[in-house]
Amino acid sequence: MNKSYFNIGFSHWVLLALPEALRYPVILIFVRSLVYPLSVIHRSVTNYVNQLNTSVNSQVCYMEKILNDAYDYYERRIVIRDAPISYNDFFLFDELSDMAVLVSDTEAVLWVDDDKLGSTVPDFEVVFPSGYAFTENEERAIRKMINDNKLASKKYKIVYG
Repeated sequence: MNKSYFNIGFSHWVLLALPEALRYPVILIFVRSLVYPLSVIHRSVTNYVNQLNTSVNSQVCYMEKILNDAYDYYERRIVIRDAPISYNDFFLFDELSDMAVLVSDTEAVLWVDDDKLGSTVPDFEVVFPSGYAFTENEERAIRKMINDNKLASKKYKIVYG
């Protein structure tokens, strides 16, 4: 938003919009005081938009690069992998009992495909090498870094080793 056409000088614009016959100092000060709240709002919106990080890319290779640059610069051992699927964490909806049923290996459960499948399985894992131990503030910073660079619908888990 650093484009020049967004830089509006409201006090100058009021001067140009005012007819020459009405450009007395008292009238000019009064009209500029009417436009001042608009310039304050414009300045705050411009500052907010300039603070936004629009360079976020949710690809795995970019997230690995960001994490490795921050926490393992020389050896680059931090990787992102797909989380293994554990069917013990899946719930299916049983139409006969009208309840959610935990999927298990011992009994067969019919799959109902009407958006009734719930899961607690993460979509990917961020794997740090063994021996890494982070403080609470460092882990919070790591989670913020991951949340800023992942898709909003994806769940993840941090794994060591």
